[in-house]
Amino acid sequence: MKNKISPIARITPYSKTEELGRLLGKKGTTDILHQLEERPKKYTELEENTKLSHTSFLRRLTILQIIGIVKKFPIRSKQRGTHEYGLTHIGLELMKFIHSYEKIMTLPPSQQKIIDD
Repeated sequence: MKNKISPIARITPYSKTEELGRLLGKKGTTDILHQLEERPKKYTELEENTKLSHTSFLRRLTILQIIGIVKKFPIRSKQRGTHEYGLTHIGLELMKFIHSYEKIMTLPPSQQKIIDD
């Protein structure tokens, strides 16, 4: 009987980067990052300006927090437990990279959408 290798055991070089690429490629992820680049925002404001279902929005925001790109910051308010979401240092660096990549990347229109094999 063959031993099954768990998916966790199949980590390859740059697997974290591949996962980041998948996350950035998901609808709405870059919208969230661009909004937070402007300034930190409350959950409701951020969700209102993102064209995602509540569940998809919550998943994206949670994953961005887990990987250290977005952080929840407490703010002073009369409301208990009020906070905003903002980019971390890594998030700010990622946005710098995205902006520079967008400026230098020039593909013919027919090749601008990359399709998986």
